[in-house]
Amino acid sequence: MELLVCDLDGTLVGPMDQGLETAKRAIDYCREKGIEVTIATGRAFGAAERYLEYFEIDQPAITNGGALVAAIGKPPIYEKQIKRDIALSIAEELRTLGYPFYFLVGKDMYTETKGPETEKYSHLLQFPIKILDSIEQVEKCPTQIAVRVPPQDADALLSHLDSKWAEVTLLKSLPHLLEIQPLGVSKAKGLEFLACYMGIPRENVFTIGDGLNDLDMLMWSGMKAAVANAHAAVKQTVPYVSTAPYSEGVMEIVEKFIR
Repeated sequence: MELLVCDLDGTLVGPMDQGLETAKRAIDYCREKGIEVTIATGRAFGAAERYLEYFEIDQPAITNGGALVAAIGKPPIYEKQIKRDIALSIAEELRTLGYPFYFLVGKDMYTETKGPETEKYSHLLQFPIKILDSIEQVEKCPTQIAVRVPPQDADALLSHLDSKWAEVTLLKSLPHLLEIQPLGVSKAKGLEFLACYMGIPRENVFTIGDGLNDLDMLMWSGMKAAVANAHAAVKQTVPYVSTAPYSEGVMEIVEKFIR
């Protein structure tokens, strides 16, 4: 094993940053064994940056749902974007339907949704979301569009949007969160690029995750595991599931498989 890649929210970190110290110990344990460590997350790079700093991760991280791979203080080494006309068409549809949406552009997040929903989302991410009068003010193309949605509406909205644009991929990463990405973008594609960039074969890559948006990454890597709180579909695809959730589960996994 040469590289460990962990999902962030729900894997390394629990609700409200639960288990940060344990996650740091797990990462340090891997480093002591000579293994490189990074994260793969649906968060915008900027919203993941404080974790990279806390964990002292200097390798490029896979962020924006796999559309951006970059290290702290350096330009991206990999970036995929949604074409501007498609992004604005999606924004208009979501605006009409009344769902709050957020453009992930480079290392930042933008929205035209004012009020408590965006304040809540920003607080949850512990990252400032830039509020504009219109999303059309964003000149660059987004790498991802995140949509906050009531859980009971998520599947119907996913189906509705999926039928409209062939140029993007849609997935439900959480019961209340949809992610819209450029066609072909995923954590697995970002990881494939990163592993090649680092000169590490897939059989020497170990991934740990919990959510549906981790499935392709888990299936791509040579070694894989899930934490106890993982989605049932994720548990069915990995050879080992920890008995503990979140970072305690990550610690359990690395101590079991990394000697």
